[in-house]
Amino acid sequence: MKINKVAIVTGASKGIGYETARLLLEAGWKVAIVARGVKALEAAALMLDSPNVLAVPCDVSDRTSVDQLVATVQEEFGPIGALVNNAGVIDPVGSFATIDSDAWLRLQQINVGGVMNMSQAVLGDMVEAKSGVIVNLSSGAASNPVEGWSAYCTSKAAVDMFTRCLSAEVRDLGVRIHNFIPGVVNTDMLNGAQAQFDNAIARLDSSIKLPAELPAKCLAWIVDQGESHDLEPDLSIRDPYLRELVGLEERAKW
Repeated sequence: MKINKVAIVTGASKGIGYETARLLLEAGWKVAIVARGVKALEAAALMLDSPNVLAVPCDVSDRTSVDQLVATVQEEFGPIGALVNNAGVIDPVGSFATIDSDAWLRLQQINVGGVMNMSQAVLGDMVEAKSGVIVNLSSGAASNPVEGWSAYCTSKAAVDMFTRCLSAEVRDLGVRIHNFIPGVVNTDMLNGAQAQFDNAIARLDSSIKLPAELPAKCLAWIVDQGESHDLEPDLSIRDPYLRELVGLEERAKW
């Protein structure tokens, strides 16, 4: 069954989320862009400058806020065919022995709870329609420990397993569920984390960072065209086959 071209992209006021929304709009989708910061979200909507964009402030860690978001999008655009769970935080960064435990748990609430809240809020209708796609932003940090990033790495490992479990439940019901690893991307979140703790990531050369548009091209392709291909739940920009499908120009380092 053909997917309904209405998408929600969280964390969409800048970076990967913004670029993904822009590319989906270009592909003919109606897109709800979501973030907590109202001013940044409004500015993003102005830059996108499309009658098919809807800016909805939402705290994805709060289920009431998420349910209100989904109801607003359905009323404005109709049934939701795609969800890109891009929203996330990396702070607190620091030695686990001295890190604030409330902040550590708050990150899990956002990075893991937010993905769970958003996915559950849209999944029932997708299963009923036997059509839809959910893409969760993963990270190499899901499987590679990073000093000072215990909260973030733990959250991404949890999201990876959640994605695989959800895919096992609904893949035969017509709903696609994917993780996507975007690589090392030049975002405010990564740049801020690099400055806070001396580890292997902090010492990465800036020249290897990808512009946000490159992983966004993969995300938009997975949503818009991935249905025609037998894609695995776990996807990465480092996979040359995926890059070929998307049509990315090759570069020395991914």
